[in-house]
Amino acid sequence: MVSQGTESEYWVEPSTHMAYPTSFSAYRRAREAQEKPLPRHCALGRHSDRYAWRDWQGPAASDVDVVIAFRQGAPPRVQRLVGEVLRAIRRGRPAREAIRQVARRFGLRHTRARAFITAGITFETRARQDSATLLEATSRFSTDSPR
Repeated sequence: MVSQGTESEYWVEPSTHMAYPTSFSAYRRAREAQEKPLPRHCALGRHSDRYAWRDWQGPAASDVDVVIAFRQGAPPRVQRLVGEVLRAIRRGRPAREAIRQVARRFGLRHTRARAFITAGITFETRARQDSATLLEATSRFSTDSPR
């Protein structure tokens, strides 16, 4: 909708009812002068960014242990594949890159290797016990039990 004003022509955006000039340079200046909402990652402020950054910098501590085991009847080739992937991860490679590299060595596509790994292993989570608690339990067991 273009309207004639006393100073210049302008148009009104139907959804917001904001008036903008028809010349491109004036329209661009008007749009750039409008306040824009902050991006989502900046909306919380500097103090929350600093807090999150400090937490991400620390070592990841977990309250659970993940125990990985092979499913019953997993082929030896899949066991070797999983062993090689875990060895590469221990050496510092990201899991995705480790799977791709090992799959290439085994002559497989990475998607096929992932399918074999998924079908060949099972896992469970267990609550992590502190080493002090574990030592107390073993010492109590060794002193309380008759020999």
